[in-house]
Amino acid sequence: MPEVMRTRGFRFFFFSREGHEPPHIHVERAEKYAKFWLEPMVELAESRAFRSHELTALREMVEEYREQFIYWLGMNTTIARPVADAVNVTFSEDSLVVALADGRQVSAPLEWFPRLRGATSKQRKNWRLIGGGVGIHWADIDEDISVRSLLAQ
Repeated sequence: MPEVMRTRGFRFFFFSREGHEPPHIHVERAEKYAKFWLEPMVELAESRAFRSHELTALREMVEEYREQFIYWLGMNTTIARPVADAVNVTFSEDSLVVALADGRQVSAPLEWFPRLRGATSKQRKNWRLIGGGVGIHWADIDEDISVRSLLAQ
């Protein structure tokens, strides 16, 4: 799903095809990553590399925009703890293939990700890791996919 907001250097977004987790928002800035539950109240669910004062400021921003995020939330996510981080992304003719830090490879049909399916080869190759591997972002097509969602499928 596309990013929903950029403000003060932070990117707020949802991952595609996450399943049935409580409503939440993902946030990144540079190599830092955080996830906040939105209901029943704003609560930090996961964080990588943010300092405590940054998390305090982020929580305040999430609280400020909470209603907007809930409005934009058109998908659910699956409860699962991250098992491995992505280290590389490739494509076959009809699949997305993600190499994991623990040596596994996970593949998913491009049919599951219409933006990737419709992207050019150059756009597909223009990806970067989110949070050191918790997810993958394609800026050219505004797509974000979490490793957790790929492992849950």
